[in-house]
Amino acid sequence: MHLDQRKYDKNPLKPFEVIIIAILSAAFLFMMTMEILTDFSPRKLSVLLFLVSWIPLLFIHEFGHAIMAKIAGWKIIRISIGFGPRLLNTHAFGVPMEIRVIPLEGFVQTSPTTLHWVRTKNALIYFAGPGIELLIFFSILAVLGSEQMFTVTDNYLDIAIKSFAFAALAGAIINLIPIGIRTEDGTTPNDGLGILQCLFADSQSYAEWIKQNAKEESRK
Repeated sequence: MHLDQRKYDKNPLKPFEVIIIAILSAAFLFMMTMEILTDFSPRKLSVLLFLVSWIPLLFIHEFGHAIMAKIAGWKIIRISIGFGPRLLNTHAFGVPMEIRVIPLEGFVQTSPTTLHWVRTKNALIYFAGPGIELLIFFSILAVLGSEQMFTVTDNYLDIAIKSFAFAALAGAIINLIPIGIRTEDGTTPNDGLGILQCLFADSQSYAEWIKQNAKEESRK
């Protein structure tokens, strides 16, 4: 997800929430393991590999936003991977990056530096996350070919590659469906809704955005 001037800090999880998440995760993994081991065949791993693929794809998705922001000449303020308590504070693209305990969503907080092509640049930054996932899917499709791509096999490498490709496609589609995401600061548009909103935003709102970011920089 790409964010504009909005803040997006999740409150730390409470101890009972951590326990509930741990129990549910363990139960889910146990049931999935039992299902895979019952009358095992390699193709049964495809669901597990599909889900596991979401973790590296989350990094790739957010880096897609950051790379496009760099290309557009926008300021990258912060990158966050996951939600819940912080596991690690580091840097990427020369800006702070935080990795949180539950890697199911993330964001890149950016700000424009000029009003030149500002709507188009904002739309491209929003699109870059799901766009890089679409690029992954169609690149793998081009290499494997449509016949092999949609043929079920028991080859482990083939299953892993195709699971990764279809997870990328699913992530792109989900992110491009225009919806709002609830945060503690209100509703934030996802990538699809953000593309639509930024194209019709007035120039004054972008000018205020730049001014607000300049004020925040001056306070540091």
